[in-house]
Amino acid sequence: MFPAVLFLQAGLDKLFNMKSNAQYIQSVFAKTALGSVSVLLFVLLVILELAAGLHAVAGAIMLYVSGDAMLGYLGMVISTITLLGLLAGQRIAGDYAGAAGIVPYLAVVLGGLWVFTAI
Repeated sequence: MFPAVLFLQAGLDKLFNMKSNAQYIQSVFAKTALGSVSVLLFVLLVILELAAGLHAVAGAIMLYVSGDAMLGYLGMVISTITLLGLLAGQRIAGDYAGAAGIVPYLAVVLGGLWVFTAI
C-alpha cells in the first residue's frame, strides 16, 4: 500500500494543481536539455504516478480477494519506473540532494517488487 499512498497523493496533487506544478517543472529544467520537453515529461509523470497508485490499490485488493498478485506486481514495476524517472530528472536538474531523497523510496519499492516476484 506504500506506493498507493505515495503515488496517488503525488499524482492527484499534480493533477489538481496542474498549472503551478507545470510552471515549476519548466523553471527547474529551463537550463537543461529537457527544457523544451519538460511539460510533456510532466504530463507523463502524472500519468505514471496515477497508474502506479491505482495499480497498487487494485493489486492489494486482488491479492486479498483472489490471491492474484499480477496487478500488485505491475504496480511495483510502474512505481520503479516512475521513481527512476524522478531520480534521473533530479540528477539532470542538478538537485543532488533531491535525488538522494528518492533513494529510500526506491529501496522500499524494489523490496516490494521482490516480494511480488516471490508470490
